[in-house]
Amino acid sequence: MVSVKVVNTSKKFDGKKILDDVTFEVKDGSFTSILGPVGAGKTTLLRIIAGVESPDSGSVYFGGKDVTMMPARERNVAMVYQTFALYPHMRVFDNIASPLAIRGVPKVEIEKRVKEVADLLKISHLLSRYPRELSGGEAQRVAIARALIKRADVYLFDEPLTNLDYKIRESMRGELRRIFRELGGTIIYAASDPLDTFTMAQYVVILHKGRVLQTGTVEDVYLNPKNMDVSRILARPPMNLIDAELKISGDRYILDVRGIEIDVSHLKDLLKEEEYVVGVRPEHLVFSTGDEKDVISFPSTVIVTEIEGSESIIHLDWKGYKLMMYYPYIRRLAPGEHLVVNVKLKDLYIFSKKSGELIARYSREVV
Repeated sequence: MVSVKVVNTSKKFDGKKILDDVTFEVKDGSFTSILGPVGAGKTTLLRIIAGVESPDSGSVYFGGKDVTMMPARERNVAMVYQTFALYPHMRVFDNIASPLAIRGVPKVEIEKRVKEVADLLKISHLLSRYPRELSGGEAQRVAIARALIKRADVYLFDEPLTNLDYKIRESMRGELRRIFRELGGTIIYAASDPLDTFTMAQYVVILHKGRVLQTGTVEDVYLNPKNMDVSRILARPPMNLIDAELKISGDRYILDVRGIEIDVSHLKDLLKEEEYVVGVRPEHLVFSTGDEKDVISFPSTVIVTEIEGSESIIHLDWKGYKLMMYYPYIRRLAPGEHLVVNVKLKDLYIFSKKSGELIARYSREVV
């Protein structure tokens, strides 16, 4: 196991900047997720860490050693891609064993290690099959086993669950958590779905348009997003963002959120602009009972309800704003149905409309 440090790394393809001065550090033995939308530069970044792609500028360090110019074969890195890329003419046993066979590892040792990793991934019963005889989930397990058998210093995963259906992805997240806990090692996992990050990672690097927006523990970045882009990326569903204007009357500072007035006098030292954006997380929206205190209410109209497994995502229209509400149970609401949802004042986020940066959470200062 080693730490990984990427410093001031940039990369262009055909004149287009893919990575722009990327810097972050991954702790030895940690599980870090690189989270960002499609096109953020995640795959290119992993390829540079692996040594199969060279940066235009910047450096990569393993355990304090500069490996920027070191070829991939000398870095002891294992990588799993979105596509399973199994050898179709080889049985599962030989697919898993291939990295060791290429190195000339003795046959007895290969058999021992294939058995160990197959047991870990619960695929021992598949060893005699060909890739064409495997389901998507089984093929992905084989691809992961082929990476794990190398006993690498660093394991890189490039959205390995993307091509699996919802149910298989859900079960594989749990399996991967178990495997990584037993395996140990330094793990860097690229993801575009925040659920992968929430359910598996300790640390997160938010990557957007080739730039690092924020790093930290998953919990800290989620609770204190640096800006609106981070609040959208590390969230599922994304945070609701509503325009607001600041009104000052004597010593009172009021945020006017499309007719809803919120007293923010306790934050007046932080509020230096006229326009802001108020953020409301979908899971903080709850059905009104009519007797709540310290809340703001949104009388809304249902647009549509999405059912995801045992959970519901309710799309609402409030004064022309599209709000999303997360509900942890199945609840089907008819389009056009009227209802009132609340959010507690303490759960509000206040962003600068001009810069997009987080100014404060309503309940306490953040920056």
